[in-house]
Amino acid sequence: MIESDLFENIDDSEILRILQCIGIKTKVFKKNDLILKTGKSINYLGIILSGKAEICKIDYLGNYNIIEKLRTDNIFGQNMVCCGLNKSPVDIVALEECEVLYIPYEKVVTPCEKLCKAHLQIIRNIMKIISKQNNILNEKIDIIGQKNIRCKILALLNNYKKEGEVFTVPYTREEMAKFLCTDRSAMSRELCKMRDEGILRFYKNSFELLK
Repeated sequence: MIESDLFENIDDSEILRILQCIGIKTKVFKKNDLILKTGKSINYLGIILSGKAEICKIDYLGNYNIIEKLRTDNIFGQNMVCCGLNKSPVDIVALEECEVLYIPYEKVVTPCEKLCKAHLQIIRNIMKIISKQNNILNEKIDIIGQKNIRCKILALLNNYKKEGEVFTVPYTREEMAKFLCTDRSAMSRELCKMRDEGILRFYKNSFELLK
């Protein structure tokens, strides 16, 4: 059964009943396919049933910036449809083969005539998901708003750090640079400087903060 936060605190049998009631569809995307394109109309919630994807935005200079990574059971579209956006401001790209479940938004947020507990729980879950998403976006704003590359790197790593332990970040070097909205070469040089200064250790996407 789907483990998405959208169905938190709802029995599996109720999930099946609700999905049958509101009407759903699924679609499979190949690697690098656009799951959602900037400017495209959106009136649904999407759930990644399998695979990985990323939400990204290309700015007016043509820079590709990563907003968020999506993995199995992650939901997308909630912020856009809940605030009444008719067109998507972002792209969603499949990083590998993905299967996506589409759920009509209006049928999800409109309680059925019986006002069943499961349907009301979904509405509460959507509000919780939106709150979490806003926190993630606020964290990114704080990270990319730092005064220089070093501060951006440290702000990002501090989101994932474990005291006295090696930890991983869910980005390759290229993805990390895109997330930080900076040049990959400049970021790599700064990482090496920080390593030489004894601030951190790293290997690929594993890090250990020393100071």
